Amino acid sequence: MRRAALVLLLAALIWGSMIPVLAALAQHYDKWLLSWLRYVLGMPVLWLAVLISTRPIAAPRPLQFGRLFRLGAAMAVFSVLYTFGVAHAHPATSAIVLMCGPIWATLLSRAMTGAPTPQGFAVTLVLVVTGGILVMLGTPGRVAGGFGLQGGEILLLIAQLCWSWYSIRAQQWLSDRGQIALSALTCSVASVLLAVVCGVVWATAGIDLPTRAPTLPEVGMMLWIGVLGVAAAILLWNTGVSLVGVPVASLFSNSAPVFAIGIAALMGSEPSPMQLVGGAVVLVGIAQLQIRQMRGARS
Repeated sequence: MRRAALVLLLAALIWGSMIPVLAALAQHYDKWLLSWLRYVLGMPVLWLAVLISTRPIAAPRPLQFGRLFRLGAAMAVFSVLYTFGVAHAHPATSAIVLMCGPIWATLLSRAMTGAPTPQGFAVTLVLVVTGGILVMLGTPGRVAGGFGLQGGEILLLIAQLCWSWYSIRAQQWLSDRGQIALSALTCSVASVLLAVVCGVVWATAGIDLPTRAPTLPEVGMMLWIGVLGVAAAILLWNTGVSLVGVPVASLFSNSAPVFAIGIAALMGSEPSPMQLVGGAVVLVGIAQLQIRQMRGARS
């Protein structure tokens, strides 16, 4: 549990850092290009890690390209639906749907594998979802208005189900190759499919191509969202899922907004009191689950 907590919190830290970094890059670069570029930059790092990592002792099963295509497609669909969902939903309702991710992950995991709910999961779920919503609602400058549905919420829900499905099936189908190879294979397929999506968008709706060379800070931010945001974070996520399962891993991923406000504060954006309270509630929820799991392991 300690190892799982470490890798999943690191993944959440990286994903949380991407929120302000992507927001800064999106001011000058097309969002579709950024989504594809993340995977293109992350792939070489993952394959380099595959080359220098220790091979599994037992020979892995032969690759089934139908399964590999479905895993990559799930990642690509998640990326596309997430982009459209956030763009066509009220920020408050988006936050609620995203913070309920562990619920969808638990239901899907039960349906697919019959996995039992960990002890203390319900308490942690309530605390993490509540704290996450407080973090989102307390964002300075948040768009005001009601919580009416705008259509993007269902896209966000489907996106989360796609990501949970990928996380479960990836462990069932590719875990014998190790978490590094698993991540490299699926990210490679997803990057090809996202390139196709970007090509379709370019041919139909159009994509704003850069009109100038990126500055040095922008190059650093692009490497951050690719090398860390894809290569490192997905590897950490898959490793955490292999240790504790998708439902518990999803609880840890809900701490990403907490890290996001901390990094945004370092970049000059002061968090609100509601955000600080929400972040504390999220961390308390995760801590109490880890304590329960560690006590259960000792008994």
